Amino acid sequence: MLKPIYRGGLLLPECNLWLDPAKRKPFAVVSHAHGDHVRRHECFLATPQTIALIRVRMGDALAQRGVALPYGETYHGKGYWIRLYPAGHVLGSAMVHVTTDAGQSFLYTGDFKTRKGLAAEAIEIPRADTLVMETTFGRPNYVFPAFTETCLQLNEFCDQALRQGKTPVLLAYSLGKAQEVLKILAARSEVLMVHKTIAELNQVYDYFAIEMPETRRLDFLNMAGCIVVMPPTVLKKLPRKDCSIAMVSGWGMDGSARYRFGVDAVVPLSDHADYPELLQFVKAVEPKAVYTMHGYAAEFAAELRRGGYEAWSLAGNDQLEFSL
Repeated sequence: MLKPIYRGGLLLPECNLWLDPAKRKPFAVVSHAHGDHVRRHECFLATPQTIALIRVRMGDALAQRGVALPYGETYHGKGYWIRLYPAGHVLGSAMVHVTTDAGQSFLYTGDFKTRKGLAAEAIEIPRADTLVMETTFGRPNYVFPAFTETCLQLNEFCDQALRQGKTPVLLAYSLGKAQEVLKILAARSEVLMVHKTIAELNQVYDYFAIEMPETRRLDFLNMAGCIVVMPPTVLKKLPRKDCSIAMVSGWGMDGSARYRFGVDAVVPLSDHADYPELLQFVKAVEPKAVYTMHGYAAEFAAELRRGGYEAWSLAGNDQLEFSL
């Protein structure tokens, strides 16, 4: 079986293949366009959607180095084949499936969720002998509410703020989370006001047939009666008078989240898999070996071992369980 190594990114030594490396490489696969997964590689493989988003976020010069690989098509490297599958995380996010000429199979999830969202392609789960998966919410207490319940909570927050004569301000990351929030709010009558970075990315969503609602550019002097969606990094610039602020984050499942983020409320909407989804995902892939990374990697690997899987965290901080 293929054995990955984590060196500031994932390396498949047998294929000399880097996946989401943290430093610039001659060639790498980029799973999606969030900033912590993108570097200025000399050449990179990604979905057309991810390359388009990188063009908006990081410029045309970098985007031109991208080799577009649509979902379901194959890229032939030296001794291996790559196919990208929708990861359900954000627009264009991909799981990387590698098959060697010798018949070994490998799957790297990148960031993913199995729940159907409104602003990302639905996940497709292939089988693989070796699985490397992100485990951001890899503890049993992270079980997200039903999507309909979260939508209701988001709308109720806006309703309450408006009844009190306040402007509802929703803090959501510019790529992925903001678009999901806007799709949830699309049927409302209020003006949806967004930060310019969100407005620019919305155009890419529209281009790839994920239709975004009409919005107005954020204007701090004219927010009354509007619903504002903006990234958390802009919060320090927001005039807080007459505003009610909610963070949109899966970490809202933590009781202390509201105080940690310094907001009035936290809506637990996430673009990552929760604990039950992680377990269901492993069952669907049917791997012979699992490697976990990010979040509660060691804890989730231990749970998989208790379930009979060969599973280890890539950080190597596993505590072995011994029968007494």
